[in-house]
Amino acid sequence: MSSTNRGGQRTPADNYPTPTWCVRRLLEEKRMQAALSWQARDANWCEPCAGDGAIIRAANEVYSSIKWTAMEIRPECQTDLHSLGKTFCPQDFLQTSFDFEFLPSTRIYDVIITNPPFSLAMEFLKQCLELERPLAWHVIFLLRLNFLASAQRNEFLRKHIPDVYVLPNRPSFDKKGTDSIEYAWFHFHKYAAGALIVLPVTSLEERKRG
Repeated sequence: MSSTNRGGQRTPADNYPTPTWCVRRLLEEKRMQAALSWQARDANWCEPCAGDGAIIRAANEVYSSIKWTAMEIRPECQTDLHSLGKTFCPQDFLQTSFDFEFLPSTRIYDVIITNPPFSLAMEFLKQCLELERPLAWHVIFLLRLNFLASAQRNEFLRKHIPDVYVLPNRPSFDKKGTDSIEYAWFHFHKYAAGALIVLPVTSLEERKRG
C-alpha cells in the first residue's frame, strides 16, 4: 500500500507484502488482544488481499490456531497460500456475493484483516461493513493515517468509527525503503470509540528482517 507506487489498478504486479513486524506490533498490543478476546483463537479469519500470505504468516506467529480463508485475484499466489494449509479462494473479494440467509451466525467471519490497495480501500470497507450486515465482528485494515482526513470519507467514518493503532515506524513494502506516509491499523468493531493508540517502536534490526 505504498503512497508512491500503489494505485487503483489491480494488476498481477500489485504486490506489496505487509512486513511481519507491522502485524506483530498490532496483535501483541494488549488493548487489541482484549478487544479480540475469543475471536483470536480457534476462530474464522479472512484475508481479502492475501497475496503470498504475508499477513497470515505473521498473525500465525501470535495466534497459531486461526482458521483462515485467503482470497486473492492473482493465480500465481495459489501455491504459496496452499502451502500455508489455508482455504484459498481464487476470486475477487469485491465481486464476491455473501448470502446471509442460511447462515447460523450473524457474521460470516470473526476477523477480517488486510492491507488493501489504498485507492480501493473504501470499496473493501463497504464490502465488509455495509452489506445486509457486517461480514465480521472485527474488521482491521492497514491504511495511511491520512485516511482519516477526507471530506469524501467523512460521512462513512462518522458512521463507522474505528479505533486507530498508529505505527510509529514507516513500513517498507518493497524492502528497499519507506515512502513519505505514516500508517496505522484501523479497527472497526461494535465497541469502537475512536480510540487512538500509538504502538511501540520496532527496532531497526527487526524491521530489516521484514
